Amino acid sequence: MAILYAIDNSIGGNMDIEQKDKGVIAVLLKRFEHERYPRIKQLEEKVDNGAVLDQHDLRYLEQVLMDTHQVIAIVTRHPEYGSLAKETLLMYEDIMTKSQQNSNQIS
Repeated sequence: MAILYAIDNSIGGNMDIEQKDKGVIAVLLKRFEHERYPRIKQLEEKVDNGAVLDQHDLRYLEQVLMDTHQVIAIVTRHPEYGSLAKETLLMYEDIMTKSQQNSNQIS
């Protein structure tokens, strides 16, 4: 996303960054509501029941972490979304920690 801003500004296409951000925020919030949060709840339930994350879960978390770069750029310009981003990352951290603890108990 940062590349789009740089390209847009460098070629003189002065599309309002605020307008772009509003669109990106809307997409991110919709994704969170319909995809990410339900998946967080599934992963929480899984590890709360003593299971460990499998390869599919880990690939999903890897994708989430890659997407975090885009979120950080938005939160930098819109700190009002900072607490949501922080709490979401803490939920993922908790899931990964519980999975590791579960793995240690199985071993």
